[in-house]
Amino acid sequence: MVRPFLGFKPIVLALTSALLLTACGSEDTPQQTEAVIRPVKLFTVDATDLVSIRHFPAELKASDEADLAFRVGGQVTKLDVKEGQRVKRGQVLASLDPTDYQLQVELSEANYKLAKAQFDRIKTMLSRKATTQAQFDEAKATLDQTANALESAKNQLNYSVLRAPYDGVIASLSIENYEYVGATQTILHIQNIEQMDVEFQIPERLVANIQKVALQYHPTVSIDAVPSQTFEGVYKEHRTTPDSTTKSYDATISLLNTDKANINLLPGMTATVDLDISKISGQPTHITVPIEAVMRHQGTEGSSQSIVWVYNDQQGTVTPRPVTLGDMTQDSIEILSGINPGEQVVAAGVHGLTANQKVRPWKRERGI
Repeated sequence: MVRPFLGFKPIVLALTSALLLTACGSEDTPQQTEAVIRPVKLFTVDATDLVSIRHFPAELKASDEADLAFRVGGQVTKLDVKEGQRVKRGQVLASLDPTDYQLQVELSEANYKLAKAQFDRIKTMLSRKATTQAQFDEAKATLDQTANALESAKNQLNYSVLRAPYDGVIASLSIENYEYVGATQTILHIQNIEQMDVEFQIPERLVANIQKVALQYHPTVSIDAVPSQTFEGVYKEHRTTPDSTTKSYDATISLLNTDKANINLLPGMTATVDLDISKISGQPTHITVPIEAVMRHQGTEGSSQSIVWVYNDQQGTVTPRPVTLGDMTQDSIEILSGINPGEQVVAAGVHGLTANQKVRPWKRERGI
């Protein structure tokens, strides 16, 4: 008698259970997954985001300053000033030993007197036909030479005295009394601090747009040493060659009415210049957006450009928009062209977006 193969039943039951589970699972899975609309943080560009005032670090400088030196050499026998001392125009600051220069003046005077006497005698003889025109011309030339030599000797004597070219203060001394100095060797540094200038650097874009209207504009200057006061300035000059490191240009304005401030302003003090860009450029101000709103987009031909993602509230989509960038601050960047006030741009997470992608404005939930 043949017995049935009992081991076949568990296999059939297992296969049947697996098929039933698979069928049930397929019924629970939806046929299509709905697309997730990404939330984005939006930034609205409006009139309050227009750049107007820019702040530039600056430094006070004397309106006039110079290194003073003797035009002749010798031993310093008189040094009448100290560092920090105020002096008046024409005041004697230092003197050299005048002995040799005084002797040269006396010698030149003697030569001149002799030449003058000889010239007068020959002139009289010529009027009497007792000498020739050639001898007269020679005497006249000798007289002129000795006169010039006397004038030069007097100048050399005057050059042995160093005088203040204007009212100012002695900023520093480079020598001590009784030292021997050479011609043109720096003796001291003088500054005119009655009128103070402010020097700062501005980027090349602003220099390129400076108009004649800037000459009448009075920017505001605040000085760190006296934060409770502000001063007006007036344009003085700007360099036309940039700084080799910063590629910015040195600009100088002169402070107004500092004499009424009753404070002691000195060269080297730090300050801040507040410039209204629209007033010096004659152009409308520009727009700023958060730095995170701008990204670099790589083109198909290897070129890249700066873009922002502009939100279309009618369609609920974003599109890339090329923009021209200006200056950057700590948390924002200037947009010179490409977007307008009233438009909305994505303010964060721009790197994951695609053209015409559906998005929805992100709103902060209560408690988050």
